[in-house]
Amino acid sequence: MAKFLATVILISSIGIQTAYGAAATRAKVCEKAVNLGVTFYTAKELDPIVACIEPTLYATPEDTAALIDKGKSCVINNSMSKALPALSLYNGFNSCTDIMALLDKLTQPFLNACKVPINKCLKVLNNCKANNKKTGTAKQTACLQNTYGEGIAIVTKAFVNKVCTALANKMNAKEWGCCKQYAVKVVNVAGYACYNINK
Repeated sequence: MAKFLATVILISSIGIQTAYGAAATRAKVCEKAVNLGVTFYTAKELDPIVACIEPTLYATPEDTAALIDKGKSCVINNSMSKALPALSLYNGFNSCTDIMALLDKLTQPFLNACKVPINKCLKVLNNCKANNKKTGTAKQTACLQNTYGEGIAIVTKAFVNKVCTALANKMNAKEWGCCKQYAVKVVNVAGYACYNINK
């Protein structure tokens, strides 16, 4: 049901988790997501999803498959109030184009477009894991907060628009048309020029 939504939210949260202040809290990360345009969830609704993803993000940040699997699970298990709207969104999008095939097609282009913030954040996280003297949950929290803060100068509306444009260029006309049709149901597209690309 929520594979599409889970993957979209996971990708958004991974990118946005790099985007708020030198030592950003999870709440600030979720606020940033909403400020960048997420409308399907409020910041408060995003918080438990991000909290659920954090242990995997901390333990295996370079394992994209594990992060996507965990993200799907976290979205499903922490979004019961959104189940019916998510199912409707998924069914509608999937009737327009094959969602999972599209996500498979776009995963590597997304990672390529986000290489700079991903690499910077991995460097901060790995350095903290190697050098922070805290242990357990306290160390995880401290290291993730440092990691969240690293990308504040990069993950802006302009950066999101750049990534969106790169992904749009990898889609055919039908796929892009479906994305445009359904994007407005989960994101405020105002201010994103990529939404105006026509194929």
